[in-house]
Amino acid sequence: MMKLYRVTYKVWNGDFSRLLAKEILSVGDTKEDAIALVMRTACKDARDFRAEEIEKVFEHKVYVE
Repeated sequence: MMKLYRVTYKVWNGDFSRLLAKEILSVGDTKEDAIALVMRTACKDARDFRAEEIEKVFEHKVYVE
């Protein structure tokens, strides 16, 4: 069953002096699936990918079909 994930990762700023945090929603059967989907569209130098499942929004259960 597909699940909704908040995927966070980091990219270099314009002058490569520090990493900026980015966040996007993704779906997948597992955390790895959700991260893989984001990696296809993220900058090639993006790093530190992490995924956290989102089960509820405003106390309502999330279903992905």
